[in-house]
Amino acid sequence: MNSVLSILSLSLIFSVFLTCKPMKNRQMKADFSNKKIICPDDGVCTFEVLKNKSLLIKTDGIGANYPVLLNGKTTVLKFEYKRNEIPNTQDGNYSEIVYIEIPPKVSKLKLRDADLKNAKILYSRLCFCRGQTGSYPINKGTLFISKISENEYNMALDFKTDKVPQIITSINETFKL
Repeated sequence: MNSVLSILSLSLIFSVFLTCKPMKNRQMKADFSNKKIICPDDGVCTFEVLKNKSLLIKTDGIGANYPVLLNGKTTVLKFEYKRNEIPNTQDGNYSEIVYIEIPPKVSKLKLRDADLKNAKILYSRLCFCRGQTGSYPINKGTLFISKISENEYNMALDFKTDKVPQIITSINETFKL
């Protein structure tokens, strides 16, 4: 009887270790071999390609940035992570949005740190988080875009802002233009 319990206990322990995901695997990987968005388990992620749009970063009366999408000649890539609402919580909405403006006929793009301003990347954290919400241009990280077929592309963005806490730090997506 004791040996059966020991075997069952060990089996249970091993199965727990094998099924647990490390926290780093919950973030998205910027690896072209992984073409799907890996979204945190507690929310939903979407990716949109907005053709013939341009991203205007405006500033309001108190100095806070906000995005405005206008008709234009460029393409805007929009990634959004929206956390599931916490039940019975007022103002429990939380989302992160990343906008990336790219030229209309890009075939290869590789930008790092200060050069990211050439792609006009904006990170927005939207929540009831006093003093830790808003939209911020990204100038730390890497952006890679490469053409893989006539109208199909890979995009990988690894980024960091020191302005507010963030959940999403990497995006990897395949898209069509």
